[in-house]
Amino acid sequence: MSQELTRIAPAPHALTVSEEEARAVQEAFAVNIASGSITEFDLPRIKPVNGEALWKIPTLEGHETAQSIEGVIAFARDTRAYYPGKEIKNQPPDCSSLDGVTGIAKAGLSLGGECVKCPMAQWDSNHETGAQACKQAKQLFMLRGTSMFLEVVSLPPTSLKSVRQFFLKLVTQGIQYYQCIVRIDLVEAKNAQQQVYGKAAMKFVRKLSADEIARASEFRALAESISGRVSPGAAAE
Repeated sequence: MSQELTRIAPAPHALTVSEEEARAVQEAFAVNIASGSITEFDLPRIKPVNGEALWKIPTLEGHETAQSIEGVIAFARDTRAYYPGKEIKNQPPDCSSLDGVTGIAKAGLSLGGECVKCPMAQWDSNHETGAQACKQAKQLFMLRGTSMFLEVVSLPPTSLKSVRQFFLKLVTQGIQYYQCIVRIDLVEAKNAQQQVYGKAAMKFVRKLSADEIARASEFRALAESISGRVSPGAAAE
C-alpha cells in the first residue's frame, strides 16, 4: 500500500465524531446496556463462514459477507470454549475461559480449573480432527466504518499464530494494537481433511492520530469493562 493511501485511510466514525455525539453514544450505552440487561450473545459478532474464506458480518437487514474487514482493535483477549459433540448455536459452552488460562464450567460439571492441565485442552482430545476439544480463539473488540459501537470479531485456532506474529511486529515499532487501523483478510486454506477454511491475515494500514488514539483509549476501557459479559462461544458457526 502506498504512503499516500496509508495516510488518507479514514478512521472508524466512532473515533472522529464530536464530543457531543460521543457523549450521546455513552449515554445510550448507560441506559440500554449498562443496566445489566445485556446477555452474553448480544454484541454483534463477525465470524468466518464455515467452508469459505469470507467473513459473515451482521447488518440491520440481516448479514453480508466480505473477504476483508478494516478497523481499530479496541481490545483483544484469548479465550477457550468447550462444547461436547456438535456445537449448539446460541447456547453457552459447557466450560469456557475469558483469558485462556482458567476455565469456568457449568454448574454440576467436573470441568474447569487450569486450562493447561485440562484433558479437553490437549491435542487429540477431539478424536475426529486430532485437535483440541476445547477450542482456542482470539476475540477482537473492533470499531469499524460507520458503526458507533463495538463489534466482536472471533478468530479460530488456525489464525492465532498469524495474529500473534502481527502483534509482535507492532511491538517492534512501539505501537499498541488499539493505536492503529488494521485490515484482516481471510485467505483460503485447507486442513488435513482437505476442508476449506478462511485463515486470517493481518495487515497494518496506518497509525492513528493523537486525537484518534485518545478516543480509541476510551473505547478500550469500555470494551475491557464489558468483555466479561461476552461469552467466548465458538469462532465459527
